[in-house]
Amino acid sequence: MTQGRSTRLRPPAFILIALLAAPVVSRAEPTIHPSLAGRFRLTTFASGLNFPSSMQQLADGSLLVGTSDPASGGSIYNSTGSLLRFTDTNRDGVADGPGQVVATGLTGTVTSVRQAGELLFVTSSRPGQEKITVMRMGSSPGDSLTALGTIDFAFPSNTLHTTYALAVRESSTTPGSFQLFFNVGSRTNADRTTTPVPVSGLIDADLNGDSIYRVTVTDSGSGAPSFSAPEQIATGLRNAAGIAFDPLTGDLFFQDNGIDGLSNSNEPHSADELNRIAVGDIGGAIEDFGFPDDFVPYRTGGQGGSDDSLLVAFQPIPDPSNGLEAEGANEIAFAPDTFRSILGHGVFIGFHGRFNGAPSGVDAENPLVFYDLASDSYIHFIEGNQDGLGHLDGLLATGDRLYLSDLSTIGPVTFGGAGQGAIYVLTAIIPEPSSVALTALGLAGLFGLAARRSRRSRLG
Repeated sequence: MTQGRSTRLRPPAFILIALLAAPVVSRAEPTIHPSLAGRFRLTTFASGLNFPSSMQQLADGSLLVGTSDPASGGSIYNSTGSLLRFTDTNRDGVADGPGQVVATGLTGTVTSVRQAGELLFVTSSRPGQEKITVMRMGSSPGDSLTALGTIDFAFPSNTLHTTYALAVRESSTTPGSFQLFFNVGSRTNADRTTTPVPVSGLIDADLNGDSIYRVTVTDSGSGAPSFSAPEQIATGLRNAAGIAFDPLTGDLFFQDNGIDGLSNSNEPHSADELNRIAVGDIGGAIEDFGFPDDFVPYRTGGQGGSDDSLLVAFQPIPDPSNGLEAEGANEIAFAPDTFRSILGHGVFIGFHGRFNGAPSGVDAENPLVFYDLASDSYIHFIEGNQDGLGHLDGLLATGDRLYLSDLSTIGPVTFGGAGQGAIYVLTAIIPEPSSVALTALGLAGLFGLAARRSRRSRLG
């Protein structure tokens, strides 16, 4: 196993220790970019957790968190999944306690948790056991969940990227139903996937790799819901491990991990991207995003193509040759409503950084990035290269908060990483009406760290 960049969690040797949810303990939070530190507050919501990942807000405002409890040795890859519910009754940004277990015994390596009505969908990416578990919520948020069935993936052996991301929205064509979106990754680092991926259980189909699919979910209120046949939405995606809908426009946004270095695993071959499908084009012709032949070279960029679906390719900033890096994009989330008066409308992206943490313990590739749609620029909102910052893989935006989950604050997701996870809460310090909003100045002018969109170049 190399210490190269991450494109999501990859399977190493299976070694683990079992640790249950631990109490909240005081710890130093990562620091916010100096230009923004006076406008935002970051607090430790919970800590001492086993690889916390994706999160979902429940009806009462409590937080549901997917965790992976290791068997023995400390690895996320040989684990069982649990769902923990946290409350914050006084709204101080610190959880009231260690978390209530509302589901356990799930397949481990939990990577996505999403709710649609009374249904909850949980993606487990444990190697060889990848699945989406469908559960029913109880009558109150603190009730235990009822498992209804699974969607089981049968990825070929040695598949590099499996399935990690979920997104849901109400169906625009079938009243009372929901659309569930999920990704199917690429089998290898730099080649088109040609082997289909069978799925069984609640869905029976053969899926294409390098893709995003959707299904329509119809729930009668009891028993397992029904699922439509999977419909491919996008292709040419190496690993779209973060998917979200723009709350203002309904457009579908997703990241894609760039190709790892072909000769040096620590130096990417192509840049990570943020892409978009306009709301009116979702479900039309299958959108092709070019992997493996059409990409933006890392550091050098390139002029080629004119695909407006590519919003931005993430290069080192301010100087691509030696600037601050961001590698291994994971979950994405749109800025909460209360952030817009400061930042404008845009997307947060969590970057995993090096797969198992940096050998020095400080990872220079794992920031939280904010991309501003209006100025087409981005900033490292929380810069990488900080002690105690591991992998901000999980993001959840609510009306006035951005929750961030760090899989392992010390870096490792195998040896020694269990019980080292944390969740942070980011809130805005609302400026006085007379204050000049950052949006008026523009991110590009204020920070000097802007990176305009980089067009793809084509091989051959």
